[in-house]
Amino acid sequence: MNIMHIISAPASGGAEVYVKDMAKILAAEGHNVHIVFLSTAADAGRDVKYAEKFISDLKSSGIMTYIIGNETRKKPWLGVARLRKYIIKNNIDICHSHLAYGIVFSALSRVPVVYTHHTIKPRWDKLTYTIFNSLVDEYVGISKNCAEALSLYTGRKVNTILNAVSEEKFVGYVRTRKLEDTVKIAMVGQLTIPKDYITMLQALTLLDIDVQEKIKVLIAGEGDAKYKGELLDYIKENNLNHIVDFVGLKTNIPKFLYEADMFLLSSSSEGLPIALLEASISGLPCIVTDVGGCAEIIESSKNGVTVPHHNPQEIANEIAKFVLDNTLIERFSTNAINNAHKYSINKAAQLHIELYNSILK
Repeated sequence: MNIMHIISAPASGGAEVYVKDMAKILAAEGHNVHIVFLSTAADAGRDVKYAEKFISDLKSSGIMTYIIGNETRKKPWLGVARLRKYIIKNNIDICHSHLAYGIVFSALSRVPVVYTHHTIKPRWDKLTYTIFNSLVDEYVGISKNCAEALSLYTGRKVNTILNAVSEEKFVGYVRTRKLEDTVKIAMVGQLTIPKDYITMLQALTLLDIDVQEKIKVLIAGEGDAKYKGELLDYIKENNLNHIVDFVGLKTNIPKFLYEADMFLLSSSSEGLPIALLEASISGLPCIVTDVGGCAEIIESSKNGVTVPHHNPQEIANEIAKFVLDNTLIERFSTNAINNAHKYSINKAAQLHIELYNSILK
């Protein structure tokens, strides 16, 4: 089968990593897989060196890549023409888009279109989704909550295929955590407002000194320089420099998580974050906000707790419990490892192949 995925850029985002990992599985099973990017990393304001490794990893797995061009955002007719030409040239059977531009650009492609919704909040109004309905053969949500939210806008059934992670990447990077003298708390994600790092910082200011002295928060990710500046200002103003460290973009996330003792996610909006799945597979106990499909993972894996979003006091309370309880970290870590198989990329890839086959019948 000739399968084409459309994503924004070769970058470190959850959707991009998910598509890359799944594409490698599909290619290994004998399918011809193409990944079409809307923009280059430079045009998207993302790390260029990471993008080079991303592309190299795809090519070494026999996956073909193509960049439509950032200018097509303002000139959609170019996107339509370029994508149609690429589809015809490569005899594509399935066009699977992970962003709305891909739906629009596939309008004249005459091949079945699948659209995956990666967030809990629909990005467009119901009228727009009514138009999309005429272009999309099947919708997919990456969590039950995402699927239900999208279904309300489209008025159609939305398939649920949970986000997943390649377990192979974590070989040698899984361990059962125990309470340490200094608890390293990992956070992974773009430095953007929806990740709501400010609520996490506010939570740290509410901790008793004895708890503050026991933790170190390590944040891996790239993002908006202005927003990062605001976070750094808050850290300085509230004397949190000794607790919080921005470690930049990490190309080896399994290693970064392996070296941590806990995982924290303070987002105000999510779909089903890849970072949470990676943390769970790594064996990390987790504190996450109850947004998107986060609660689905915590309930299924029993590897942590959820807290309301925009609630620094609740985050502070849970951090204190984890750090002061001798058994909590080890219990949640053991549960995470025992349930890691539920989020295998192999299972997700197989469910996608079944969906594609049902469309092509």
